[in-house]
Amino acid sequence: VNKICDLYEKISKLETLKPCEDVDTLFKQLVSTCIPPNPNIDVTKMSENIKEMRSNLIKICGEAEGYLEHHFSSILTSFEDNPLHHLNLFPYYNNYLKLSKLEFDILEQNLNGSVPKTVAFIGSGPLPLTSVVLASSHLKDSIFHNFDIDPSA
Repeated sequence: VNKICDLYEKISKLETLKPCEDVDTLFKQLVSTCIPPNPNIDVTKMSENIKEMRSNLIKICGEAEGYLEHHFSSILTSFEDNPLHHLNLFPYYNNYLKLSKLEFDILEQNLNGSVPKTVAFIGSGPLPLTSVVLASSHLKDSIFHNFDIDPSA
């Protein structure tokens, strides 16, 4: 928790959350600190200051992730060949592979082994990696619709 608080202090003082060396370094440290999650940490028992910091950090991470996705969306669309062949350039692509597998397993369990014909993602962001991975690896016959408030998404 102390390491996360220290990283929060550094991240919250950054001039920008757009991808750059300082931002990338701090968020890589944050991700490596938080993965794997510690099941012994009970958020409900944390002090109000820590809960507030956690809430702020979640918002900051969401904003930074949007910038990161937008940045890599631009990079991927600049390739002349199929952008899907370059998804591994995204720094957290392997996390999306694991997350998508987990989401697919949960979906399959709750649908008694059947798969949906249509999937809608609300808040998919400018780089809808979860949809892309699900569509290319797990739900190849499903139709995906991605929605986001950001017009550039």
